[in-house]
Amino acid sequence: MRYKVIIKTLSDTIIGSPEAFGPIIDNDIVFDDNGFPYIPAKRIKGLFRNAAEDLLTIEGFKNLISLPEGISIIDKLFGEMGSTDATPNVIFDNLYIFEREKLNQWCDYLKDKYPSFFNYNAVVDYFTDVRHQTAIDPETKITKEHSLRTIRVLSGQNEFSGYITVNYKNENVEKLLAFISLYLDRMGSKRNRGFGKIEVEILDEQGNSLTQFLKQKLEKEL
Repeated sequence: MRYKVIIKTLSDTIIGSPEAFGPIIDNDIVFDDNGFPYIPAKRIKGLFRNAAEDLLTIEGFKNLISLPEGISIIDKLFGEMGSTDATPNVIFDNLYIFEREKLNQWCDYLKDKYPSFFNYNAVVDYFTDVRHQTAIDPETKITKEHSLRTIRVLSGQNEFSGYITVNYKNENVEKLLAFISLYLDRMGSKRNRGFGKIEVEILDEQGNSLTQFLKQKLEKEL
């Protein structure tokens, strides 16, 4: 089964990237060739895996979705941590900005037509802000030397979409994915400071929202 995943960022979000932008940006975001930000598949996989682990530690949750394998279902779905032998049963794609194909077509046109005004950096600047932070010494209450860090954040509200493919034949996995989509409300760094507020929705192959169906069902039962 193939499911569509939609993530809406509702606040500034520090997605994070292992790459840095030279000596200027210490923590950067991942961009495509035209400068549009995207969320790497690896980061989405980690987000879903951590959410599943949290949910399965809740008393009674395993019985709620009838997964007799218990916590081992995590490795079965997402792959064993640190192992390269087994292929995970849930495969994630990158999540790209809404209507990316149309936007890229316009970008190619504008970069060719107005190269001095419209370029990669202009697109990056539109979607992001640069923030600075320092560490404070708890004893002296003074900024620690060499602690200045520059971080690029995804600004405001944006919508990303992509797909996950589930190769594990168990109808309750669909329920687990729906619960994960309701459970997730933050991503990235500094979530306790208001960053990274998100909304997640999962659609099946017919376009039906698993998230909304589960939400309505739970509201009726409560």
